[in-house]
Amino acid sequence: MPQTSPDNPPGYPAGWEADVVLSDGGLARLRPIRPDDAQLLVDFYSRVSDESKYLRFFAPYPRLSARDVEHFTTVDYVDRVALILTVADKMIGVGRYERLEDDRAEVAFLVEDAHQGRGVGQLLLEHLAEAARERGITGFVAEVLPENNRMAQVFADAGYKLSRQYEDGLLVVEFPILPSDTSVGVMERREHRAEGASMRRMLTPERVVVLGDGTRVQAIVTSMLSGGFRGEVIAISTDGRAVSGVPTSRSLATVDGRIDLVVASIPRDDLGGVVIDAAHKGAHAIVVLTGADIGISDSPRVVSLARSYGIRALGPDALGLINTSPDVALNASPGPMPRAGGVGLFCQSAAVGVALLTPALRQQIGISSFISTGEYADVTANDVMQYWEDDDQTRVCLLSLDSLGNPRKFTRIVRRLARRKPVVVFSPGQTRRTTSADDHGRSKAPKEAVDALFRQSGVIVTNRRDAMFGIAQVAARQPLPAGPRTTLITNSETLAHQLAQTLVSAGLILAGEPQVLAPAQPPEQLAGLAARALKDDSCDAVICAVVGVFGSDPQEAKWRLEELATTSGKPLLAAFLDFEDFDEPEEGPDEGQSLPIFEGGSEAIHALAAVAAYAHWRSRDPGAVPLLDDIDPAAAHRVINHALARNPHGGRVSDDEAAELLAAYGIDLVRQRRVDTLDAALDAAESYGWNVVLKATAERVRGRPDLASVFRSLDGPGAMKRAWRDLTVLCRELGLETDPGLAAAAPVVQPMVAAGVPLRVASHEDVAFGPIVELGLAGIASDLLGDQAFRVPPLTTVDAAAMVRDLRAAPTLFGLHGAPGVDVGRVEDLLHRVSQLADELPQLSWLLLTPCIANRNGLSVLGARVEVAPAHDQRDPLARGL
Repeated sequence: MPQTSPDNPPGYPAGWEADVVLSDGGLARLRPIRPDDAQLLVDFYSRVSDESKYLRFFAPYPRLSARDVEHFTTVDYVDRVALILTVADKMIGVGRYERLEDDRAEVAFLVEDAHQGRGVGQLLLEHLAEAARERGITGFVAEVLPENNRMAQVFADAGYKLSRQYEDGLLVVEFPILPSDTSVGVMERREHRAEGASMRRMLTPERVVVLGDGTRVQAIVTSMLSGGFRGEVIAISTDGRAVSGVPTSRSLATVDGRIDLVVASIPRDDLGGVVIDAAHKGAHAIVVLTGADIGISDSPRVVSLARSYGIRALGPDALGLINTSPDVALNASPGPMPRAGGVGLFCQSAAVGVALLTPALRQQIGISSFISTGEYADVTANDVMQYWEDDDQTRVCLLSLDSLGNPRKFTRIVRRLARRKPVVVFSPGQTRRTTSADDHGRSKAPKEAVDALFRQSGVIVTNRRDAMFGIAQVAARQPLPAGPRTTLITNSETLAHQLAQTLVSAGLILAGEPQVLAPAQPPEQLAGLAARALKDDSCDAVICAVVGVFGSDPQEAKWRLEELATTSGKPLLAAFLDFEDFDEPEEGPDEGQSLPIFEGGSEAIHALAAVAAYAHWRSRDPGAVPLLDDIDPAAAHRVINHALARNPHGGRVSDDEAAELLAAYGIDLVRQRRVDTLDAALDAAESYGWNVVLKATAERVRGRPDLASVFRSLDGPGAMKRAWRDLTVLCRELGLETDPGLAAAAPVVQPMVAAGVPLRVASHEDVAFGPIVELGLAGIASDLLGDQAFRVPPLTTVDAAAMVRDLRAAPTLFGLHGAPGVDVGRVEDLLHRVSQLADELPQLSWLLLTPCIANRNGLSVLGARVEVAPAHDQRDPLARGL
């Protein structure tokens, strides 16, 4: 995180500071060098081996002169730039560039020997390239000794297109640093491996210190011992109360040897010393548990302090860590050890952690790992998902989020994760989204839009926490369904009727009529019907709902269905509605296939429907982003730059600028002319050859449900005069100024277009997620009923088609009640153009196209509103950072 300091020299780019994860999962702080780093540089150089110095300077260079130190630490941050990596106030690496000619720069690196092989050089190269691009540099040149294989490999692995040649015994490497799909992919894969490794170190400690008042320490120690932790636990009681069962120590400083993890419940005044002592003992992470006098307001201090010493931090207000792997068996939380299994569970606050762990324990859901980080911790859901993606033990991922710190990174990671494993998120639209940048008036997307964006990424969104575990049961214990066709088996006619309706409304398809047994039929009959249904090619899943009224024992039915569920290639779910309770503990880990059991048939149906929708998303062709070859991004940028030059704070662009901007992306507006007087309206209508419309565009007048401000098919002076008179009367009723003209109503004259369905297409730049594209019918359907579809760019062909069909009013586009329907292909083409326009122009804060009249012969865009705001051309930095 950027550290502002009064000692920063002029021009110091604080925005280049970043906390970064090394390839082995360790942390370091990256920042530009300053003149006051002189001693830091000297100490660093003294720890570098003679061989590394030789490889850097091509000659023996045992020490730096005072002149060298001044030269290396005094830079202008434009043509001469140096970045350093530090851990616990020690420099471990430095990278620099010096501008040459033709917008190129020479680059060089030096890494302390003890930290070589940790990805330091790769990180420095990524961030130097990012800084250089900001300064207009397009390529790097490096001279490397042929025997310096490690440095040569850094360049080779960067993903850039290299050219190599030998000059005077040196290997000269040159490469462009403009981002490409290859280089961005390389950076994202390194980020994935590093953040996953960081979590793996945290979840697999060998030596854990539990520190705090004796009562809380004893609770954590008891949890760890009862959970069967395979490593060593050391207790430190800060209030003198005895702790039994494990070795004790007076302080972190007196613990012999290295430690891996510190679990602490301490006052805020003791935090700094604990972090420093933990760092000196080599700890990878510290967990600051809930209940101490450290609150959310202390989070930035916790994060900053831990990161500066290279330690990952959970908390404050964390519930802890659990890893049920038999090789680790870590339960660093106050709660009992859950059953081992395939469900990964993430939350932030301790309160939500209790709310999630409790039903998991009661329902005996098998957990692979549980992470409660605290609300504003160093470790985030992004880190955890990076780890889960490669963790073979985790088969389903459940997340309950209180806030989203970096939503764009989250959606990028979760989209990739969902391609491999089901991801269930509790109501993401309700989370708080934070951003460190100035919002410049940008809005936040509504809850419905955010939920839709997550579903676009393959996430299973649920608005009930208890439903998360029903979905997890199905996804973790049964194979994914091949389709929505579901056989319903029950022993109640009434229940069959009700569940059949629920099944269809949930988006599933009833495979034939429900199969109804007599109430007292033996369990083998139930199992026989289920077995035949599972073998039926017209069935994708089976739900058995069994009612027991007079104390009938459901155990035998459960056992028989369980036997089927362990070997079936299709999902089999069961709901037992009776007065019995399966409260006996399950033996062993929750692994392989088993029978998901629900207390009600409706819960089973909705869980299956969610998993079936996910399976469809994962198996379908995702489509492709169409190539638009008739666009001119440079022309669009010129319009944006001109508008911002006129109004640096942003705002609405003129109608002419809006038309020019849209035309650059192949969106043509139907001509219109602003008219403030009747004479101007007559002149405009005459120039269009009549058959025109007169309409008011002012906010208070336009878009009325009674269309009283729109006058169509005007074909002569008499019709125009009558329309102008009626519009004048309307304006007076609304209290608008009508003398000498109707400027307050902002009337326009426009040629008539063929009748059709009026649509509204919009894009707005969300402060956290970036551009969000929206489609709906113009008027009440969108404004009051919320019938809108949302997606984030880039839109594939499948995304655009789904937006049209997601509307509840979609039948009006496909020919409702014998109507001819519209050219849906033109609607989808418009969505693609708006999507690409919004994605490539971050300065476009708001775009509204309405009405867009769609009919069977095409689509006409009648109106546009465009607003711009200052923003960087690139929304997210390419270089990795926390």
